[in-house]
Amino acid sequence: MKRDWKKVEFLKSAYSRRDFLNFPFPVFTFCGRSNVGKSSLINLLVWNRKAAKVSSRPGKTASVNYFLVDGSLVLVDLPGYGFAKRSREERLRWASLMEDFFEYQKGIKTNFILLDSRLGPTPLDLQLIDWLKFLGQDFAFVLTKSDKVKKQDLRKIREKIKEEFSKPVIPTSAKTGQGRKELISCIEKIERGEKCLP
Repeated sequence: MKRDWKKVEFLKSAYSRRDFLNFPFPVFTFCGRSNVGKSSLINLLVWNRKAAKVSSRPGKTASVNYFLVDGSLVLVDLPGYGFAKRSREERLRWASLMEDFFEYQKGIKTNFILLDSRLGPTPLDLQLIDWLKFLGQDFAFVLTKSDKVKKQDLRKIREKIKEEFSKPVIPTSAKTGQGRKELISCIEKIERGEKCLP
């Protein structure tokens, strides 16, 4: 299906299992550490800086947020993990929400795990990867903030991740627009049942 990736509609924020939405459309999620750039990446994809709320304060996204693109594809902005200032109660609520989401959300094609290009996978990212593997969920990687890393360092971390996990790794920058076309192409290939190996 041909899309221009510019018509985006915010559908809902879900705070519990009963709020989850199911669709006749493919679903792609964006997950990762707090402040890694999930909302900014969604805004980059749809060429709209105001589509998903962006904050410099870690932990801003505390709900599962659904966005409909061109009336035929759903992007989901998931709450980030690893924000140390969250209370124990908030962290437990996050864990429960994520467990329910991955168990009950239908139509997920791929989960994009966002990694800060300057850090690579953290122990919490590795926990998420293990969890998704256990659940049988597919995933790919997006390196964010790639404009802040030297090209040779970015190439090294990308190759290291590809070698370790045999999954797509797409460098992006919400500031420069890098990676937008590659990520859109990857999403559309996965939607068609093709392999995405950038």
